[in-house]
Amino acid sequence: MKLRKINSKGFSHVEIAIVVLVVAVLGLVGYRVLKNTSHAGSNCTGQTLSYQNQKAGYGSTGQCVKDAQTLSIAFTGIKMPVDGLYGPNTKTNILAFQKKVFPNASAQWDGIVGPNTWGKLCSLTPSSKTQAVYNAQKDACGSTSFSVSVAPNSNYGFDNPMAIITDNLGHIWVANTNGKSVTEINAKDGSLVQVLSAPKYGFNYTWGITSDNLGHIWVANSDGNSVTEINAKDGSLVQILSAPKYGFNKPLVISSDNLGHIWVSNTDGNSVAEINAKDGSLVQILNAPKYNFASTYSIYSDSLGHIWVGNYGTSVTEINAKDGSLVQVLSAPKYGFGYSNSITSDSLGHIWVANTNGNSVTEINAKDGSLVGVLRSYNYSTPWAITSDSLGHIWVANSDGNSVTEINAKDGSLVQILSSKNNSFKNLSAITSDLNNNIWVANSDSNSVTEINQLGNVVKIYK
Repeated sequence: MKLRKINSKGFSHVEIAIVVLVVAVLGLVGYRVLKNTSHAGSNCTGQTLSYQNQKAGYGSTGQCVKDAQTLSIAFTGIKMPVDGLYGPNTKTNILAFQKKVFPNASAQWDGIVGPNTWGKLCSLTPSSKTQAVYNAQKDACGSTSFSVSVAPNSNYGFDNPMAIITDNLGHIWVANTNGKSVTEINAKDGSLVQVLSAPKYGFNYTWGITSDNLGHIWVANSDGNSVTEINAKDGSLVQILSAPKYGFNKPLVISSDNLGHIWVSNTDGNSVAEINAKDGSLVQILNAPKYNFASTYSIYSDSLGHIWVGNYGTSVTEINAKDGSLVQVLSAPKYGFGYSNSITSDSLGHIWVANTNGNSVTEINAKDGSLVGVLRSYNYSTPWAITSDSLGHIWVANSDGNSVTEINAKDGSLVQILSSKNNSFKNLSAITSDLNNNIWVANSDSNSVTEINQLGNVVKIYK
């Protein structure tokens, strides 16, 4: 019999070679598994998670995958197992999330959780604010975009909320017309900051509200023929501006321009007052008939330095904010105006007008005032208010329809129509977009405010 050549340990050289090879293979497999396994500890944003279509049926694994699964479900509402395995279901869910939050960037639609997708998962507020979602965002991102300890739904002081805006600090301000008060909300977690009340602030039928670039809030008191200025930082009263010096006559709506001036629309006075936000001094009062003002119900400042005033009849007046000169008066029927109750602009330089009586929305090129189009086929029902987000979408609040219409500003196409669920909408009176592109809707009949995320899901109803 042929003897094997053995070493001092009793193993042949062949056996040793086999053992070494096995250890090397196991080490390589272990390295690859370890490399493809995500770890928790607030460091997920530095990892890339993906489905690699391996024979095992999944790609990346681990706690960070669980966090991404939990967060994507909270945003999309698409149910799937939270198992820490990045399989086809996870890829599909992430892809749906990417298409919603990157609507105009198809290059981001890859079903892979990389830096940009992590950025959205970490910074946006999900519709589901459970402890599990909070924990997942905290673990993956190191911080959260919301709080699970939101103030109770009983102390926001809403009383016929007719106007709503977002300031540059990320707070929501609501003007309560019948309550003669203003409510401040932290948009990050929906918690109540404070409710400011008359008579200290001089509130009297508070219908219009705006914020300037100095960090101040301005409130139009329609029945008081006055305007109240508030420091947004602490809610302290700065001053109350009164008629007749400023020519206020039923000041219903108010706007601020990028030059540091405040513009007040006087509905009964058929005039517009311009105020220097720096010191509250009167700049000028613009009067009809030169400007064709007629029961001015809306006013808006665009990024080009122009003021747009909606007249109760069938026209919109454009003014140069630099000197108050008349640019032009746009009239129906060409533009389809009918009680132009609300105006906004998009990032493309277009003006959008909600025509309450016409059940339509008019799009105008702000550069020359030319008509882009009149949208009538999106089931509008008394479109009372309109706003835009930074993603290039237009949002319309339909008062009688108890619904919100989302439009792609790029081509005017319909994105979705959100209908009232669980009384989420009831006689919509105002709408705004916060710094995270969540939409806030004031409901005058139910004395509530509804927060919606970018996917169209209700985040919370505040009362």
